[in-house]
Amino acid sequence: MTDRDFLMCVHARLEHVHNEDPLVDYMCRLRQIIYGYPKDMVTPTTLSFNTMEDLKKVLEYEDKENL
Repeated sequence: MTDRDFLMCVHARLEHVHNEDPLVDYMCRLRQIIYGYPKDMVTPTTLSFNTMEDLKKVLEYEDKENL
C-alpha cells in the first residue's frame, strides 16, 4: 500500500466510520496532503512508535541535531 493509499483510507475512515464532516478544515488539509504526495511513495515500516508523544520526542531530537 502506498502512503497516498493509506492516507485515503484514513480519510475514508474519519468520514464514514467516525462521521467527520468532509468540509472541516483538517479534512480539507488532509486531501491537500494526499494530493501533494508522490504517487508511488511507500514509507518503510521499520520504525515503530507506541504513542504520538514518543514520535514527537524523536522528531524534536532530530530537529535539534540538524541545526
